[in-house]
Amino acid sequence: MSRYDFIRFGGFVNWADEDTDTFRKMKVCLPVKEPVEDDTKIGLISTDEDNPEEIAVSYSVRAAELIPWTDSFQERYWKALIVAEANGAGTDVLLPMLKDAGLCLMECVFLMLRSDACKLFPVLCRLFPEVEEMFEIITWNDREYFVRELTLFRGTGGEYKTLVSVTGLQDVLVGKDGAPISDEAEAVDRKICYYFTDEEFLLPEERLVALAEDA
Repeated sequence: MSRYDFIRFGGFVNWADEDTDTFRKMKVCLPVKEPVEDDTKIGLISTDEDNPEEIAVSYSVRAAELIPWTDSFQERYWKALIVAEANGAGTDVLLPMLKDAGLCLMECVFLMLRSDACKLFPVLCRLFPEVEEMFEIITWNDREYFVRELTLFRGTGGEYKTLVSVTGLQDVLVGKDGAPISDEAEAVDRKICYYFTDEEFLLPEERLVALAEDA
């Protein structure tokens, strides 16, 4: 199982375009050489019909610049999983449902982030055990949020390990005035070095480290 199983010839992906500082929906236009690693080059073409100048323009990017793009069927199926879990379905029911979805690891994580449904994380760990080495879960007010451990300024005198999370957690910990909403919220917020958008959070560690170090 590879973190890049979502990259398929003829399929769609989200590309973290540094020039525009946005995620762009793109189509994989060339066969994908296996195994896909961070530096594997992936051929893409734009799907932006509103920009005619982009038609037939191709890009060669690193796999590390890509995250999943999910379609409406996958999103509806994921919502069905959430409803089943909320109605009391156990792992014995949810695990076969997740297997039947045909989703790869990072597509599942992407859908979990987008739907704010981390309660399915234990089921995901049963199907993809390696996910426990990539992500952790933190609970606040009975809701679960993703966190990742990063090592910043590696190899220097200032090297240290820290946690990063998603802006969804920041939104419930920090008020509009920029201050934590309570002492308990401040204690959690102090553990988090940086908050990423859902899309950014799925980028490889090297990208997250660079963003956090530049903050």
